[in-house]
Amino acid sequence: MDVSTLCLVLQGCLSPDLTTRKHAEQELSKIQHTNGNLPNLLRVAVEESLGTTLRQVAAIQIKNIVKRGWDPSEGDSPIPAADKQALRDNLLEGLIRAPHIVQVQLGECMKNIVLVDFPEQWPSLLPQLAQNLHSQEQQRLYGALYALRLMTRKYEFRDAEERIPLETVVQTTFPTVLQVFQGLLQSGSHAEIVAELLKLICKAFWSATYMGIPDMLIQQDHFVGWMTCIHTLMEMPVPKEGQPQDPDARAAWSWWKAKKWVLHITYRLFNRYGDPKAGRSGADGDFIVLFSQQCSLKFLEAHMKLMASYSQGEWLSPRVLNLALQYLSHALTLSATWKHMKQHTNSLLTRCVLPLMCFNDEDDELWRDDPHEYIRKGYDIIEDMYSPKTSATNFVHELCTCRAKENLAPLLQLVTSTFDVFSAAQRQGTVSQEIARQTDGVLLAVGALSNVLKKKAPYKNQLEGLLLNHVMPCFDSPFGHLRAKACWVAGQYAEIEFRDGGGRGPVFGSLFQKVVNAFQDPDLPAAYLGHVVKGWVVVQVQVRVDAVVALRSFIDAFDTEGLQQVKPLIPQLLDVFFQLMQEVENEDLIFTLETLVERFDEEMAPYAVGLTQHLAAAFWRMQASDDAEDGDDIGADEDIGALAAFGCLRALSTVLESVSRLPQMFPQLEEILFPIMQAMCSEDGQDVFEEILEMISYFTYFSPEISPRMWSLWPLLYKAFREWAREYLDNILVPLNNFISKGTEVFLACKSPDYLAQASEMACKTLEDDDLGEDEVQPAPKLLEVILQNCRGRVDNYLPHYIQWVWQKLPHVKEWRTKDLLISVIASALYYNNALTISLLQQQNQLPAFLTTWGKMIFANKAGGSPQHFRQMYIKKVNLLGLISLLTLPEEATPPPVQAAWPQLMAGTMRLLTTLKEQQDENAHLNGGAGSDSASEVAESGPDDDADDAELSDDQDEEVDDAYMQQLAREARKLKVRLPVAWHVEVLSNTSA
Repeated sequence: MDVSTLCLVLQGCLSPDLTTRKHAEQELSKIQHTNGNLPNLLRVAVEESLGTTLRQVAAIQIKNIVKRGWDPSEGDSPIPAADKQALRDNLLEGLIRAPHIVQVQLGECMKNIVLVDFPEQWPSLLPQLAQNLHSQEQQRLYGALYALRLMTRKYEFRDAEERIPLETVVQTTFPTVLQVFQGLLQSGSHAEIVAELLKLICKAFWSATYMGIPDMLIQQDHFVGWMTCIHTLMEMPVPKEGQPQDPDARAAWSWWKAKKWVLHITYRLFNRYGDPKAGRSGADGDFIVLFSQQCSLKFLEAHMKLMASYSQGEWLSPRVLNLALQYLSHALTLSATWKHMKQHTNSLLTRCVLPLMCFNDEDDELWRDDPHEYIRKGYDIIEDMYSPKTSATNFVHELCTCRAKENLAPLLQLVTSTFDVFSAAQRQGTVSQEIARQTDGVLLAVGALSNVLKKKAPYKNQLEGLLLNHVMPCFDSPFGHLRAKACWVAGQYAEIEFRDGGGRGPVFGSLFQKVVNAFQDPDLPAAYLGHVVKGWVVVQVQVRVDAVVALRSFIDAFDTEGLQQVKPLIPQLLDVFFQLMQEVENEDLIFTLETLVERFDEEMAPYAVGLTQHLAAAFWRMQASDDAEDGDDIGADEDIGALAAFGCLRALSTVLESVSRLPQMFPQLEEILFPIMQAMCSEDGQDVFEEILEMISYFTYFSPEISPRMWSLWPLLYKAFREWAREYLDNILVPLNNFISKGTEVFLACKSPDYLAQASEMACKTLEDDDLGEDEVQPAPKLLEVILQNCRGRVDNYLPHYIQWVWQKLPHVKEWRTKDLLISVIASALYYNNALTISLLQQQNQLPAFLTTWGKMIFANKAGGSPQHFRQMYIKKVNLLGLISLLTLPEEATPPPVQAAWPQLMAGTMRLLTTLKEQQDENAHLNGGAGSDSASEVAESGPDDDADDAELSDDQDEEVDDAYMQQLAREARKLKVRLPVAWHVEVLSNTSA
């Protein structure tokens, strides 16, 4: 297609008529890989006589063709080689000449090609780029710097070996770039293009130095040149003229972006190379010496000046504030920089850090106008990373951790004085907005320092008084943000040791009641609320969310006796959860609900159906929200929705666990949850696939029987395995095991689909895939074992294949676990049918080799004398079953190789029996005399599981008391860790060898 015709087709893509647009898109799809199409599209994209929108469409088409076809994951590239070369020859020039809206698309195209082709297939790019860096034309210089940034970005996160080509890039371009950098700084120009050029230089430097220092930069002249420019840009005031009035637009202005990037660089360099005691070799070690001697203090002074200007009323962008405080927080940890900033700490705290921690106008506007966004930002980890409030809080924490001796007491005096002002004003009914905001800031400081104050004397003994006298009154404040912050602080300290013990006493009880009351956050008299009345319903939502999140810590803090007072509140608590879940997408709400269900599992049965319905509805809402955001390309909100959806599935698993002793409930719960399981067994469910598999595992194990509806999920799991989920086989194995062991007759009888054939194929494909790591291969022999152990005498046609697959894989594995599992398949085959297995091994000429290998593995020892193989109780049992099955062969049916190996087989049987008995006795001892042959131990390793791992002595073991174990359980819940549904192999769990 010639260029003029191509332009008409591209123009059709912009038509308001749907039919015309679809026809044009189909034409473009037909010709996308034809000879000459890519060069023609590039001609359109850079042709100045054409409209910008048309050029943009052409550039987007180039980007999409390159993205999908330049280096496809499977097969050869469909793009003609001549077109590829033509694009490589002309893309840089096109990037330089294009307007910004087109340049962005061509830049994405160049990034993808550089990742694949540079430098091997694109050696001409670097000389072309270096030539354009000498240009006096700003547009050409901008395009060259843009391309350099894309080139260096390829190596940003690569290791040392992969960064070797970067040295050539730096040596070729950085001397010229340094000259450009110096010239721009000396020009004194306030033009926005100058800021854009400075920003690109900083971004290229950032990528080139992120994982290591190029050799050129430790040369004294280059080091001084670059560090001087960076220092100059840091100290250079941002031009006042041209700054947008809107704060968001101002923060995105090119000059503030340039300032942000130079602070990015300084913090990265200081954090990585600022400590002279860090022992590194090579260029990094030399750079540490130079940086610590010549830059650390100068850069520190520049950051201190920035904060001083902020304290005097100068506006700094939020990201600049955030990065400056990150630098200063790290400076606290190093003695050289701490000595220099020590005298300024009090001023920095009172004039910058603590004011940044206070509730501010931006918070207030969001609180009133968009409460859900306020909640989202408050619980968003990404927002925290970029927030000045978070960096100020981290500064306080670092100061009171690293430099507590000089700073903790003075800081707490400031906190106490602010609390005293609030208390006095509250008694008089004159709490102003300013006092409330300052109190909010010190509450944040107190909560952030919880892990410090809980440990340090004398403060740890004063916490109860602090909570009673200063935090408790904030629950009654007319300012909603103070009530919310009081809930959060109460949650931070709920697990301290009160005078009457942990989770006990009047203060703990009062705090708990205040948090529970905040679930309703009832209206206060209008005269008391003043200007807050209008936003009171808005106020409720934020306070209630923080109250619910804080509740988790209180529930964890209660002992068994104390939990009794919470039981009557369960219906009220669940009502609040259900209401909030309809209003707010927040994973922390779900985690509190999960904790509630865990601690009251026996009481949850009456509420299980309602809980499941509400959690399922919340999941669908969040999933629909994510789908909408995918279309709008809203990354941050998408992450929050995805986390909340993940939390819903975790909570649902907790509900299922809580009713696991009530199998009659599972059919009703299946009715509610089956649509989720069905929909998420697809690529749409990749992010939550493990949670979905866990849910399927509950239904296939605990239900009275596996329903036909649940069986309909098998083909979906098989399809997922074939197309995208091969690495999930270990997770898929759990429900497959349940299907096979609990529904054996259906598994064997059904031929459409053929469950047996599909299960065998999954094992075969996994064993044959050389790209999988050994840990990813291990589920395959487990699956074969499950089939053999549950289908004795009924899969004879598959047995030869199973033996062949594992025997072919065995020579290629190295890890002892993988070898054990593969050999155990043959042991299971002997248990399945000893005579047939021996016959098949003979037919494959593998019987003597198998017996020799098996014997060597049984008697192999590690350096310390413990067994090298078959360390787990389950594996021992499987191999004992195989040995006993072999030894019970009639003498006339026993081939000579087996007869010759009888002494070794008998000795091997005795060794495994002996080590199994020792392991069971050890487990019984560790369990305080409890029986050691329970189903839970099938999946456990013995005391010699990992060789040279240190083991608890008897005395040490006695020190692990109940209180410590309870604390571990609480911490595990906090970390949101869940143990998967245990493997259940009925044929082995009750077998006594």
